[in-house]
Amino acid sequence: MKSTISVNKEVKELLERKKKEMEIKLNRPLTWDEFFQEVFKGESVSRLTEKEAEMLKKLVLEDRKNWKAREFA
Repeated sequence: MKSTISVNKEVKELLERKKKEMEIKLNRPLTWDEFFQEVFKGESVSRLTEKEAEMLKKLVLEDRKNWKAREFA
């Protein structure tokens, strides 16, 4: 799956600089995927239990109702 993200010019320049630094350190070119995999090495995606997921879903639904009420007030 391919995707793109929009970032401002300063963030893009920072990412490019950090990628270049990592390429020099590793002594090889990196794809953006490899760069981000290296940056987030050791990180894992958080998983919710069924109970936590249901609680979060309920909170989001309640907040959406409040948001709609504030929007039209």
